[in-house]
Amino acid sequence: GGRRGSGGIVLPEAPSGGGMEDPSGENHLNVVEISPETVQPAIRTLSRPASYSRAQLVETFWSGGSGQSVSQVSVSGGSTRIDTQLADGSVRHMLIAGGGQDGALAAVWYDDEREWTLLRGGSAAADQAGRMLTYEAVLELPVGDIAAAGYQELSGTYCIYVETAADPAGYVCRYWVSVENGLLYAAERSLDGELVYRFTAGQTESEPPEAALFLLPDGSALERPDAP
Repeated sequence: GGRRGSGGIVLPEAPSGGGMEDPSGENHLNVVEISPETVQPAIRTLSRPASYSRAQLVETFWSGGSGQSVSQVSVSGGSTRIDTQLADGSVRHMLIAGGGQDGALAAVWYDDEREWTLLRGGSAAADQAGRMLTYEAVLELPVGDIAAAGYQELSGTYCIYVETAADPAGYVCRYWVSVENGLLYAAERSLDGELVYRFTAGQTESEPPEAALFLLPDGSALERPDAP
């Protein structure tokens, strides 16, 4: 999180071609070089915002075809609302409360239904519901399993880039994490060199979402699960 010591790591807000001028007249850029060896402590300096909203596009690819889903994601504290347009024209609503070590509780309903189904999930339930690759998984990898890392600009957003080595099944994951807000900005997953998954985030709105979004269809609140 943001209070964790960064070990002197400073991430740039924008690239600088000529360096920075100090009072002694020497040029320097006080930025760590992002590499497989340094990317994990760099990611640890980032933290996601407590409240935001944005659209997310997930595309999947298979032999002879592809599919996509668009979701509107709203977050406020420990609650996440995900509204996904489905292929048949209906909208799936998911309200998720909690997360972390205590797990999460999720309510699912469709369109204007007044009843919902309750589900329990793990620490990354909100990311899984949004079909996101959870980039924090990189923090648990041995350094040798990180194939490449760097600091990149992607569509005007400055990101930490991480690419994993192929796992035993042949999958490779790539992450672009915004250094501005700590959110996953883009991601890809490939199998034996063929793209099978792509995630793209829209513009992030920092204004807190309306409180009514985080209520169940009957106007009640979704209670968070008790700690084990």
